[in-house]
Amino acid sequence: MYGVFIGLTFMQQFRPYFRKYISATLEAHEYVLLNTVLILILLLMYILYLLCVRKTTLSKLRRNMLSLSYVESGCILMMALLTVVAGILLFELDKKHNTPLMNSMYLKALSTIALVLVGVLIFKEYYNIHQVLGVVLIILGMYMTSIKVNK
Repeated sequence: MYGVFIGLTFMQQFRPYFRKYISATLEAHEYVLLNTVLILILLLMYILYLLCVRKTTLSKLRRNMLSLSYVESGCILMMALLTVVAGILLFELDKKHNTPLMNSMYLKALSTIALVLVGVLIFKEYYNIHQVLGVVLIILGMYMTSIKVNK
């Protein structure tokens, strides 16, 4: 499990820098369109792989998609909408403010706080003292890394 976390973390660390690098050439809407088209092509290649090698069928995929409830369908739609809006906002943020490192750290700190609040307030999750202390230390570490010390 930790190997997957490390691998995902390593892969995602490059995204803000790639976004920053192309922000001089593309506008936010162009970035989202091009990125989405490329993702679609890669997903279609993955589906073809599944159909050929794993013997997955389109009828099974269709059946599973049609079995989604209205709430589940709404969740999928909201995730897609949030992905597009977040993509545009992240592109603009990296293009116009700070560095990708600072933006990423601020977003991770705020995301951690938001996840804990949503978990506790909406989903009635319980966190023990070690987990709460861990979250506080992560946030404190991100804050300390991001402040500039005047000498």
